[in-house]
Amino acid sequence: MPANVFVDSNIWLYAFVQNPLDTRRQRAATFVLELDGPVISSQVVRETCFNLVKKSGRTKPELQLLVTDWLSTCEVIHSNVVQHVLASQLRQDGGFSYWDSLIVASALDAGCTTLYSEGMQHGRGLRGQLTILNPLQA
Repeated sequence: MPANVFVDSNIWLYAFVQNPLDTRRQRAATFVLELDGPVISSQVVRETCFNLVKKSGRTKPELQLLVTDWLSTCEVIHSNVVQHVLASQLRQDGGFSYWDSLIVASALDAGCTTLYSEGMQHGRGLRGQLTILNPLQA
C-alpha cells in the first residue's frame, strides 16, 4: 500500500549525498525514502538533480541511472493550474516562500497526509489534511 507521503527535495539530498560527518541525518532520510511509493513532484526532481550535479559533482551518467531508478519507485506528479492557485493562497495566508508553497500545494493536490521536509515548520497541519514533518529532527 502506498505511503501517502510527499517527500521534499532536501530529504532526497540528505539520502543521496554521502556526508561522513552527518550519518544520522542520512540514515533518517534514507528511512523515509524506504516508504512504499512516496509522492514527488516534477519540481522535486528538478531541484534534486540540479543540486546533485552542483553540490556533489554527480556525473550525467550517474544522475541518469539514479533518476531512472528513483522514478520507478515514486509517484511523480506534474504541476498544474490548481496547484499554482493554491500555492498563491498558501503564500498569502500561510507565510510560505514561493518554492515551499508549490511543494505544499503539490502535496495537498496529490491527496497526501504527510509532507516530509527539513525546511518547513515541523508538526504544522494544513487544511485538515496535511501534516509537515521533519524526519531529520533529533
